[in-house]
Amino acid sequence: MSKSAGRGHPSPASSLAAYVFQGPVQVAIRTRTNDQPRYVDTRLNVWTWYDGGVALKIDWAELDLTPEFNEIAKGFMAYALEKYAPQTAFMFVRSLVYLSGTNLARHFPWEHQNLIAHLDGFKRSRHNLIGFRRLYRWGLDRGIKGFDSSTYLKIKDVKLDRVDPYSRIFLSQTGLDLEEEVRLLKRIERNISSESWEEVQFNTVLHLGFELAPRSIQFHSLEISDFEFVESTDKNKYYTLWLPMAKKVGQRRPERRPRKVTTRLGDKISQHILEIQRRFGSNCEPLFVNSNGRRLSVTEIITGLKHELSEAGIDKPNQVTRLLRHHLGQGLADQGTPADMIAELLGHNSTVAARAYVTATPNIARIKEKALGKSPAYQRIMRSLLTGEVVQRRDTAAERAIRGVIDTQYIGDIGACALPVHTHCPYNPVYACYTCKKFHPFADGRHEQVKEALQREAQRFIDTAEQAGDLIHNRPLAQHQTTILAVSATIERCRQRTEGAADDAV
Repeated sequence: MSKSAGRGHPSPASSLAAYVFQGPVQVAIRTRTNDQPRYVDTRLNVWTWYDGGVALKIDWAELDLTPEFNEIAKGFMAYALEKYAPQTAFMFVRSLVYLSGTNLARHFPWEHQNLIAHLDGFKRSRHNLIGFRRLYRWGLDRGIKGFDSSTYLKIKDVKLDRVDPYSRIFLSQTGLDLEEEVRLLKRIERNISSESWEEVQFNTVLHLGFELAPRSIQFHSLEISDFEFVESTDKNKYYTLWLPMAKKVGQRRPERRPRKVTTRLGDKISQHILEIQRRFGSNCEPLFVNSNGRRLSVTEIITGLKHELSEAGIDKPNQVTRLLRHHLGQGLADQGTPADMIAELLGHNSTVAARAYVTATPNIARIKEKALGKSPAYQRIMRSLLTGEVVQRRDTAAERAIRGVIDTQYIGDIGACALPVHTHCPYNPVYACYTCKKFHPFADGRHEQVKEALQREAQRFIDTAEQAGDLIHNRPLAQHQTTILAVSATIERCRQRTEGAADDAV
């Protein structure tokens, strides 16, 4: 068995020798479908594998690594391709590409202090840091010369500069509003000429996205055999789609879970299958194909869905399947579905994301919409109830200006207090100001800075509450959410005041 395959440990004597990659010639990779290559040829200068119909590559000549480290990198990538999902292995490629742009690529073994100095660059990207950490652990576990435990512990302790990908999910959910949902349903239910089978196909994709909200890779992986129906004695049909799970850790092939679909969608899929088998033969396996009968790639699926959403009058080009997933998740939560059930239906590995939908109740969602200034009636209410009039900074006495600390950050220049100068306010400055009639916001105040600081602090409440299992009955979090909404309303009022003044000047 070769060293690169990651089996066993070399002897102490061999660990002193330079590592040489000796195979395997073909690395078996995890595949989602039967029509994509299952092996990577390690004899080539460019290793290529596929996921979602898209080619993923690593060009060893372009990396420009030292000969010794190039051998180590090949061994690590052979191990990664066999052990991890294709996209995870490609994440390690991006880490190697970043490393090749540093002077670490010119010298190996690395000097301890030089390596530690470069960790600041790695920690700016989650992918780069995770990839480099796995590479170093892999080399250390195999006793390869140039890897030591003390340096690995330093690498392990490095924290990312960027926030965790889930860190603000509770404050950033998006979906479809009522008008957009109506337009989307009209797009789904429209009559389409049977001659335009590709248009019919993407109408089916859109309908499926609305009902089950699969990821693009799940659309790509669907087979005709994943669709089933049962006809009862009274001629009623019941349809099931065995949806491949996209993000289940440790599985070599996607697990499939049954999902019921409506009769309307089931009829569409049935007709679609008959049409593509008529066009491309009964041996056609993919459920969604291009004009040549080949499985649609994730890129083609996203492009087609973007077009469908655009035609429905939904202008959110950077959100496609994610938009539909958020909409389904929020809709389930609004109907009282528990977080663990939402996580199961959306194929999440944890309930972290699902809890965001549960906390965003319908009332809060409506308040958010109004707080962003979309309702003129609500704007009038906010002007009369939340704060005093918007004022200009230059017209305010300095001793009336409000300053405070949020999230350990000093913030000033947000507005003025109408209380007598020497009166002690019984409430916490800044936190309470945006719901106080005595507060007069500056038209050009730093309200965005206040909002960002409140969101960071609220996220810490969320993290702590989730660990304690008491996310729903968390009063500090509810207070922060109310304040954040009030700050958003103030930002909108200030914007309207500034634009109104500009119009008057013209």
